[in-house]
Amino acid sequence: MHIKKMIEKIVDDGDVGEMHELSDILEEVIEIIKNYDPSKYKYYEMCIYRMAYGSNFTEDMARDIVSKMQPYGEHWNMEQSRQVQDEYGLQNLNPINFYIVINSAYNDYRELFRDNMDMYVKFTQLFMEDEDAKKDKTFIYFTKIPQ
Repeated sequence: MHIKKMIEKIVDDGDVGEMHELSDILEEVIEIIKNYDPSKYKYYEMCIYRMAYGSNFTEDMARDIVSKMQPYGEHWNMEQSRQVQDEYGLQNLNPINFYIVINSAYNDYRELFRDNMDMYVKFTQLFMEDEDAKKDKTFIYFTKIPQ
């Protein structure tokens, strides 16, 4: 019997205990792939992430992305970012995406924007409301470009 058919049977049977066991096995196998072929691991990790969360950042993933930004990393934490959003009346924008984009603006345009908060906010708003961009622009950009 092929592995795929066995996995499909476990899933179709719906036994929660067996699915957790399958999950443990898959995690072990994917860890082996991580050591053997890091780029393939990253690909599978993102496939699984999208199955779990779609094209939405979790707060943990957002913090991880921002922590790796160069040269400053996180300038505004999640709470500060939400306060900025509230102050500027931008509650219609996804708060996790806002956190990522405004920190990216700080890292990339600090020399241009200096301490002008209006510029960081306007850039973030324009980036996120780009009318001719793909639907999940922020997710696509920050999971593909900075790597």
